Amino acid sequence: MKLLPLVLLQCFVALVAAFSVPKKDYSARQYFIVEIDHSHLAENLHTFINKHSDYHFEHPVRGMDDHFVFSVEKDHEHLQFLGNHNSNNHKLMKRAPGYEDAHDALINHPGLKLVHMLYPKKLERRRPVPVDFEAAEEMAARDLQITDSLQEVLKEVSEKLGINDPLFLRQWHLVNTRYPGNDINVKNVWYEGIRGHNVTVAVVDDGLDHDLDDLKANFNAKGSWDFNDNTNLPTPRLFDDYHGTRCAGEIAAVKNDVCGIGVAYEGQVSGVRILSAAVSSEEEAAAMIYGLETNDIYSCSWGPTDNGKTVAAPDMIVRKAMIKGVQEGRQNKGSVYVFASGNGGRAFDQCNFDGYTNSIYSITVGAIDHKDLHPTYAEACSAVMVVTYSSGSGEHIQTTDIRKRCSLGHGGTSAAAPLAAGVFALVLEANPKLNWRDVQHVAARAAVTVNEHDGDYQETALGLKYSHKYGYGKIDAEKLVEEAKKWKGVKPQAWYYADTLEVNEAVKSGETAASDWISSSVNLTEDDLKLVNFERVEHVTVTVNIESAFRGQIQVKLTSPSGIVSKLADPRPFDQSTRGLRDWTFMSVAHFGESGVGEWKLEVSSSRGQNEVTLKNWQLRLFGEVIDADKAEKYDLSKDYAAERRELSKNRPTSTSETLTLTLTLTLTLTTAAALSTSLITTSSTSQTSTETTKTATTTDGHKKKPETEKPEKPEDSSDEESDDEDKPEDGKQDNNKHYAADHAGQYFMALAVLGFLIAIITMKCHKSPGSTRRRRRDDYEFDIIPGEDYSDSDEEERDLLDLDGSRQREQENLFDEFNAETLPDYDDDMFQIGDEHEDHAEAREPEGKAPTGKEDSLTTETPESYHGDNGSQEHLVEEGDRR
Repeated sequence: MKLLPLVLLQCFVALVAAFSVPKKDYSARQYFIVEIDHSHLAENLHTFINKHSDYHFEHPVRGMDDHFVFSVEKDHEHLQFLGNHNSNNHKLMKRAPGYEDAHDALINHPGLKLVHMLYPKKLERRRPVPVDFEAAEEMAARDLQITDSLQEVLKEVSEKLGINDPLFLRQWHLVNTRYPGNDINVKNVWYEGIRGHNVTVAVVDDGLDHDLDDLKANFNAKGSWDFNDNTNLPTPRLFDDYHGTRCAGEIAAVKNDVCGIGVAYEGQVSGVRILSAAVSSEEEAAAMIYGLETNDIYSCSWGPTDNGKTVAAPDMIVRKAMIKGVQEGRQNKGSVYVFASGNGGRAFDQCNFDGYTNSIYSITVGAIDHKDLHPTYAEACSAVMVVTYSSGSGEHIQTTDIRKRCSLGHGGTSAAAPLAAGVFALVLEANPKLNWRDVQHVAARAAVTVNEHDGDYQETALGLKYSHKYGYGKIDAEKLVEEAKKWKGVKPQAWYYADTLEVNEAVKSGETAASDWISSSVNLTEDDLKLVNFERVEHVTVTVNIESAFRGQIQVKLTSPSGIVSKLADPRPFDQSTRGLRDWTFMSVAHFGESGVGEWKLEVSSSRGQNEVTLKNWQLRLFGEVIDADKAEKYDLSKDYAAERRELSKNRPTSTSETLTLTLTLTLTLTTAAALSTSLITTSSTSQTSTETTKTATTTDGHKKKPETEKPEKPEDSSDEESDDEDKPEDGKQDNNKHYAADHAGQYFMALAVLGFLIAIITMKCHKSPGSTRRRRRDDYEFDIIPGEDYSDSDEEERDLLDLDGSRQREQENLFDEFNAETLPDYDDDMFQIGDEHEDHAEAREPEGKAPTGKEDSLTTETPESYHGDNGSQEHLVEEGDRR
């Protein structure tokens, strides 16, 4: 009998999900989502509903069967403490005085994983840029004069495929006769019979006029829904609900005698309407995975306001929905999400301040015009994967329009994204086995470099050229399809979360000059990546906390071990916010194919204009391909993979190579000690600077900033700051500042120091716990570093370490590092005086900008990988009041 209520509850939830979701009354009620542990879902949900009877059950979150919507009246007393819990990092749940018991009862409820508050918000279309009517009329008049021999190509395509659509003559993005080659090169793909069969593209927008002759035959009602009016057909209802219909026409307009044709004119198109009214993140999340079993590609020509001063990202629940889409869509091969990069170029906006376009799950598409030029409206950033054709230089995209009309003025990146989505439909027809990451690989590898003189291209690890303006180049349908046919598929996804680095450094800019650069580095070894089954890089994300009195003057760049630079943030003069960047995640696709091994250097600066920028902390995350597919995991947004990596590192057994390393260490140290019989000593005036164990942030012009005292050694799996280049002379070169003397005092002391060091190494090797060994590379050799007592992976391990004098051990470690350098270090006459090396001691003042030493309690809580937004701007997703 106990199971009967649970069975009835499950039936009730299923019935609610089967019917229309009730309309929300945001003026009278506060809505929120709770996530219940899936392992005991029915039981935990039943208990939750009974225990919290004041919370009115509304409906399950559509498409996410372990998330449920509840509500309370606006004057309910629990709103004193209700807020986000394990969700967005703003409007957090608080333990309000007088409500401690109610607060604790809620967050400690069995199986409760998340509470997410729902607020109405308005998402914005990527509006087309203004039409230059004079230029458009001139272009139209010239296009109608079919006298040029180049028009024979257009005639051939029309006759061969039986195309009689009147606008086809003007659809230069399909066949460009005025600037041959400046089109998507699709005719030969059509000739092969690849025209979009069995592929459905969902246009997530302001509706779709499904009764139009140009769309009716290719309309997929099963994959469609109207989230604004809560009905099954996404019919445009407002006077300006034309955007989605125009995009749909680009993708799959039928071949007939009406307007033009779509790039996948024998494919299908569905409509998901969310842009015509305010929606909550529940509706937005549901829209991103609606018809997951039907829709293959989601085309999204919308985003935050393109005003050059907005920083906005999707809520946690929306991110979870997109992850579900790439994990479960297309029969677990993953849905393909295509986003327009944005039309804020004239306002100096950049798509890396848009949490949708800089998601690793999105293919971000920029624009070029019919002359292959970069339009001034198109936003550039390190998240741009490819570009394709749209308006500019007096020309526009011709497509279907609402009310049985044809549009001659469609444009902006709004037009580029659906055009790309249509080409990806051809790609999936050519090779249905491609997963969502395969499509990104194929898009990058088959792209055609455009405007090399303009794009500031860099050579990447794939042997391809990358530009922040043009991505990997323009889309070429024929090349994409051919690449898709032969593509073998990538192995499952892998990821590496570095530890959060606490930096806390500030720089100032002046009225006429930019500031110096704050520099901080993470050094990864091959073993670090092997530990988490990571083979090669695809996406790189950087989550930062940066303070600034003028956010628009922040500049951020990331340099990979291969020397590839991702410009994560450039100045935005209209962004005068004083909030800085709080847990904001940048993303780059410029590093596809890199190994990930080596130094990843983040640099932060301020452009000119009397501003101070402070880099508080940052975290590097790599996403890519696994080494061993059999050990692949399913990504979980809620997990702290940095903590999991640290746990794996602690449990890693001591290997044979580490034993060999000890032998090599002893041999090299004895050799070095013998070499010291030459009594290498330096004068204090020459070597004082070089012997200080400091790290210096260096500007791009070579000037150095305030030095930081070097932190104690830490394991390789922790994130390192940039190394001191002064200790690494070039190969084959000796330090010219060294002097030789006959004073034997240094010899005697050095011999004693070496002897003590050898004893310490042997003792520590015999007594240390298996998980405490860490390794790092020293030029051509590898040496074991014995952690000092100021480092421990855990409390238990710290107790297991020998109770040695920490300062003596750190002296030995520093001597060991210097003995094994390619050249011997400079020494002061008095540097060997006991108690005079305060720089090496943990008791020295804590340096600014240092990474964690490895202790778990010193690590900043990990933030979700790709979608963190500015806390201040996310209540309505857009800081200025218009939420995306």
